[in-house]
Amino acid sequence: MNTLRVSSLGGLLSVGLLLLIPLTTSAAEFRTGDQPSLASGQTVSNDLYMAGGSVSSAGSVQGDLTVAGGTILVNGPVSADVLAAGGTITILGDVAGDVRVAGGNITIQSSVLGDVIAGGGQVTLSGSKIGGDVAVGGGQISIDAPVTGTVHIGGGNVRINAPIGGNVFIKAQKLTLGPKALLNGTLTYSAAEMATMENGAVVKGATKFTKTADIRGASKAGLAAFFSLWLLARLLMSLVGALVIGLLMHRFSRELVATAAMQPLLEIGRGAVVMIVLPVASILLLFTIIGIPFGFLGLFAFAALMIFTSLVAPIVTGSIVHKWIWKPAGYIVDWKTILLGVAIYFVLGFIPFVGWIVRCGIMLLALGAVINIKWSIVKEWK
Repeated sequence: MNTLRVSSLGGLLSVGLLLLIPLTTSAAEFRTGDQPSLASGQTVSNDLYMAGGSVSSAGSVQGDLTVAGGTILVNGPVSADVLAAGGTITILGDVAGDVRVAGGNITIQSSVLGDVIAGGGQVTLSGSKIGGDVAVGGGQISIDAPVTGTVHIGGGNVRINAPIGGNVFIKAQKLTLGPKALLNGTLTYSAAEMATMENGAVVKGATKFTKTADIRGASKAGLAAFFSLWLLARLLMSLVGALVIGLLMHRFSRELVATAAMQPLLEIGRGAVVMIVLPVASILLLFTIIGIPFGFLGLFAFAALMIFTSLVAPIVTGSIVHKWIWKPAGYIVDWKTILLGVAIYFVLGFIPFVGWIVRCGIMLLALGAVINIKWSIVKEWK
């Protein structure tokens, strides 16, 4: 990770992670709701996926822990990696693998044996140690935990007050080295002014300073880092949403895939018609007194339909691609095919023109299949 650059981390590493997940791994456990939790004393022997408003994990997770929510608290040990996205994220339990998090306020106050990648408004690393490399983007960044490897930072105000084993690369508005800062490698940084070194701060290697004319360079670096980690949060939200729908609405998901695969061109056409007609008709209704409430209802339904379709599109993608490659007897919808579909769908977003066309086609296919199923239900009611 010595050539790592913060502005390219989020999307590329997370996509690579998903693509490397073997489709023969053991089963995972899922917990969703307003306040999903893993109680202290409980143990999950496989990977654990959690999503909700307030999420807490106090037990032991012996696989990967993937979490999305408004408030996230992890105070139990994790034997593999932690992947989290939310408003406030606090990690107090020791992590044997890597930590990849994106959120508003991030605090990591534990031992992490692997790498730490974090992006948010305020990021604090204050645990006992970080065994790998660190890449952080944000507004206020504090590193008070010893880091064995290399450190890459893009942000506003940056404070380092701990030993760093490798080289340090920083683009910031202001850099402060606290009394416990011990940088064993080279310090390369750009800022509006030279770093503030408090009594006791030591840089053993060379120091390379580039003065920025104003804060725009640092702001751009911080924004680039935050944007890349925002992509990570977006990927995680898409993954959790698809997993929740695919596993909790398993029967519907299987019917959706079968419907989409049966007559794909017909479903793409159906989806295109709905995509064009529904918003146009809703807007036209807004120009009539009687139709105003129906117009707003139509626009709300269209927005909800687009969000739902964006979550089920990876489900359709993963199941169809899985059948093409591994050729099972039928279309399979499980957590492994959903992971595959989310990875493929996410990668397509980085391919100009062709990738966007393919993603649009998948969206229309999924939308058409959803409308087909719902229309069949309406006809049965009649």
